[in-house]
Amino acid sequence: MKKIVLTFALLVTGLTSVAVHAQTPSDDVPTGLSTPKWGIETELIAPFLPEVGIITVKTTRTITNSADASLHGDLLLGVYLRPNVQHDIVETIDEYLLTVGYRQYFYKGLHIEAQLDAGYAWGHKNKIDGKDYNNFALLGEANAGYTFHLRSKGSSNFYILPQFGVLHGLSTNIGPRGGKSDTFIQGKLIIGIRF
Repeated sequence: MKKIVLTFALLVTGLTSVAVHAQTPSDDVPTGLSTPKWGIETELIAPFLPEVGIITVKTTRTITNSADASLHGDLLLGVYLRPNVQHDIVETIDEYLLTVGYRQYFYKGLHIEAQLDAGYAWGHKNKIDGKDYNNFALLGEANAGYTFHLRSKGSSNFYILPQFGVLHGLSTNIGPRGGKSDTFIQGKLIIGIRF
């Protein structure tokens, strides 16, 4: 755990050593050039947390715009992978899901988003009844956050995006839960690039 905390601290220090600029992506684009519409991003913390181990990779595409570029909306498409992770309900869990969502910006980088993760999950050796479970899985997420574009001597399309929200299992069955909730408060630290 100390290695994870140290790695995270070094990563945040390195990322914040460049000037952090809260802005819309269009602030980086010279006059006469178009604002980047596409992006790719990944979450930095969850893959390394014990009993979480969730890897996400998403592409983003601006699909709504207004006269004020900071009020745009992005379609989110991606994957949610949780391969052979130790778990509190089962000995190990495997989840492979596709993600679709929408992120709406309200002021500069301030946004909310909603997404669905749908796919298949395998729970191996439930800790209450010892059985294996596998089934269709559907998760719902709602998050809020702020996008910070990273700049160092000029423009950059790299960004860091802290978010907080909730993840809820809409349709999951990995066996008896022993009273444990299927709703989780989550914090994310996402890094991405627009192009």
